[in-house]
Order: sequence, then C-alpha cells, then structure tokens
Amino acid sequence: AVGAYWEELKRIQWLLVLLYGGTFFFANYGPNTTTFLLPSITYSPSCRSSLNGISAASGKAGALLGATLFEPLADDLGDDRVMIICAGVSVLALILTWVCVAPEKT
Repeated sequence: AVGAYWEELKRIQWLLVLLYGGTFFFANYGPNTTTFLLPSITYSPSCRSSLNGISAASGKAGALLGATLFEPLADDLGDDRVMIICAGVSVLALILTWVCVAPEKT
C-alpha cells in the first residue's frame, strides 16, 4: 500500500509514518522471531549449528544488499517503485519459505 500510494501519502505525513512504522514493526516481529525458531525445527541436530550460522549469514548478506541498493534505486526509479519492489521481494520470500519449510507434524 505504501508504494502504490506514495505520492498521496507524502501529503498525509501522519498516515505515511503510521503505515511505514507498521511495516517495520511487522517486518521485524515475524522474521526476527522465525530466524531463531525455524532452524531449530528445520535442521537435524547433527548439522543444526552450522546451517543456522549459514542461514544467519545469508540473511545478513541480504540485508546488506538491500540497504546498499535502496538509495541508488530510489534515486533512479523513485521511492514508490522501490517500495513496490520491496513488497515483491517479500512475497517471493513468503513463497520460498512456504515451499521449503515443511509443516511440523504434531
């Protein structure tokens, strides 16, 4: 919603701050929690610590890439398009997680 309505939201700053803050809250609330929970149920005990480290390093590399590319892309494409690209990357991550992580059997 932020990317699609960027120009309108720039004029209603309180709503932009509310939506943008909500985006960061939920982006950090879910992924930061699952960063520690998913490896404990996904990887076998014999390789859990190594693969957890590789997963954490991959996440940090992705964060570095995103933070490094955000400003140059925003300058070239505009803030609204970069927000839409971020939303698309998030949807791809959701699909990848859904496909690669088997549901836990209870």
